[in-house]
Amino acid sequence: MRPKESFTLETEELSNHVLTVEDPQGVRNFLLDSVTYSLGRGMGNSIILRSNLVSREHATLLVIAAKKSSCFFRIIDGRLDYKRSTNGILINGRRRFSHVLSHGDEIIFSKDTRATYQVISVIANTPKINSSQNNISERLNLTTSHQTFDETESFELYPLQSIPDQNLSVYIREIINQFISSPELNPQPIIELNLIGKILYLNPAALGQFPNLEEMRINHPLLQELLEQIIPLVNPIRKTFMREVMIRDKVFEEIIHFMPSNEVIRIHIFDVTKQRQAAAIISYQIDHDVLTGLPNRKYLHEHLIEIIEKLEDKKQRFAVLFLDIDRFKLINNSLGHSVGDLLLKAVSDRLKTLLKQGDLIVRWGADEFAIVAKDINSIGAVVQIAEAMIQSLTAPFDCGGHEIHITTCIGASIYPDHNIDVEALIQNADMAMYKAKSEGQNSFQFYVPNMQEQSFQRLSMENNLRRAIENDELLIYYQPQIDLITGVIVGLEALLRWKHVSLGSVSPSKFIPLAEETGLIMVIGAWVLRQACLQAVAWQKMGFPPIQIGVNLSVKQLQQKSFLSSLNQILEETNIDPHFLELEITEGIMMDNIEEKIVLLNEFRKMGIRLSIDDFGTGYSSLGYLRDLPIDTLKIDRIFIEHLAHNKHDQNIVASIVNLSHSLNLIVIAEGAETKEQVDVLRSLGCDQIQGYFFYKPLPADEIEILLRSQGITKPNIN
Repeated sequence: MRPKESFTLETEELSNHVLTVEDPQGVRNFLLDSVTYSLGRGMGNSIILRSNLVSREHATLLVIAAKKSSCFFRIIDGRLDYKRSTNGILINGRRRFSHVLSHGDEIIFSKDTRATYQVISVIANTPKINSSQNNISERLNLTTSHQTFDETESFELYPLQSIPDQNLSVYIREIINQFISSPELNPQPIIELNLIGKILYLNPAALGQFPNLEEMRINHPLLQELLEQIIPLVNPIRKTFMREVMIRDKVFEEIIHFMPSNEVIRIHIFDVTKQRQAAAIISYQIDHDVLTGLPNRKYLHEHLIEIIEKLEDKKQRFAVLFLDIDRFKLINNSLGHSVGDLLLKAVSDRLKTLLKQGDLIVRWGADEFAIVAKDINSIGAVVQIAEAMIQSLTAPFDCGGHEIHITTCIGASIYPDHNIDVEALIQNADMAMYKAKSEGQNSFQFYVPNMQEQSFQRLSMENNLRRAIENDELLIYYQPQIDLITGVIVGLEALLRWKHVSLGSVSPSKFIPLAEETGLIMVIGAWVLRQACLQAVAWQKMGFPPIQIGVNLSVKQLQQKSFLSSLNQILEETNIDPHFLELEITEGIMMDNIEEKIVLLNEFRKMGIRLSIDDFGTGYSSLGYLRDLPIDTLKIDRIFIEHLAHNKHDQNIVASIVNLSHSLNLIVIAEGAETKEQVDVLRSLGCDQIQGYFFYKPLPADEIEILLRSQGITKPNIN
């Protein structure tokens, strides 16, 4: 666990590249140099992935030269000779053979091994670290000069690490072999001594850099305690070791090779001061928020683990509090992000003044902060902390000449009352904070048992959803459907969106299932259908040719006995031509009472309405029912499109669906097309239309109007 540090940074910045690898044996950070790396479970790789699920040579990080002081990396699946790995690699969830890495990219090698690539700015001039708790600055002093130093001055030794032969990296093997080829020309110091401490050999680099070696011999800082550390460990199998020695402000890495045949110890010495300086800065920046200088969520997790491990009395309480600034998005949108940033820094500074010795404040993300309050003797003490924070933040903030008043909401969980697991404590405090937000501004809530919390969240969401229509919080976005031959828009799918006044944009994956469960989907579905029809008619009145509008139906709507009459009423009220309305149903709807469903669908067809099967391929096991359904369009689910460009299996599935659909005179639409490669494959397979981000994301009605004006729209074929 690293203590908190603060940095004073100078002007010029250099980019450092960090690969954080997480595998079954833990998390490791690799500071990447301007070289090419191999990654895999084989011991000969530059970066060893410690999992049996990855290939021996799984991937290659190929350095690409850029400017004088920087580089970037391309990751390649497998080796440079085009031999691919067994499982491949996913970049940000998408399969890739080759990809130029950007900051924040996530690389998945297997289900238990992944990595994150980060580009971190490190200051070229001398950084200064201030820390009352950390001795990094005292040990390193973070200087980059090459001044001479007195080798008899203070030094520090670090533990010796034994490296089994099977774990030797290519890097270490090359170092060991360097002595054999040209020790006299080697720019790195090399020392040989026997088991009684007599120096047998010093190469010119050792004599030049450490002139006192010949005089001090075994008492030199580079050699002190070496024999005591290594002799109990050496044997014919364990013969390679590593340790670090610090002499004043310099850090030296020693790679030590014991040769059993003649009982000689050979030491290769490297000045790694700059690497340790960069690692210290990178370690800080990985664990801290750039804007406020506060520790981040990663640091919080490690801090809580350390607290729990050090508790002598496991019943000793501490609290985790989550604090959220109300309506922060409104401040950002109205006054600008620069003012929002000033406010976040001011809030963090004010909260820090309220902390007791040993407490911690963290920027969790966006406008959320987390506070760890130790040594809590009572529930009342947590209440006092929360009330003090709420009261402190009610005083106005001066941010760039703007006087800003804010309110907050705070939630808290307590160890061990609410859980003893770190992730659970964090999650419980976060849930309590959201409960407080639903109570109103400047509210505080403790975590309540899980069942009650879930019930509360569901009730709160349901109440908000019931008010969504009357509060004009629901709106419809439209995603264009593109003809693959002409490239023009031939249809639009209506997609429901919910923007809550305090919760912001609520994901359809959260509120649609709730609407289904509560029966609200009937009211909401009718509203969507009516609004989409009205919008289609409004576009026609603007002079646009009629265009197909697709509206999703839920199983609840189809089960509603009055739905058919309600649909008729909407068609009459909106005066839409039914031929330009397409109702979309998922194939899962057809899993029971299929005969009744077919009767209902035929009623829709008699009204002139077109029908489509949505998300095809995920819900029903048989294709035979397609010939009995009165449908016009089949929409292939995005799961078959995601890896289409490079997955023959998916290509065969899509080809079969297209051929089957065309044999039944159905139009085929592919959902979720996001890349040119996917579009090209779909075109080659005979797909009729696509719908996806490659052309357009879902857009509000006014942007669709602009889009329609910008291109000619052909009347869709409805026969």
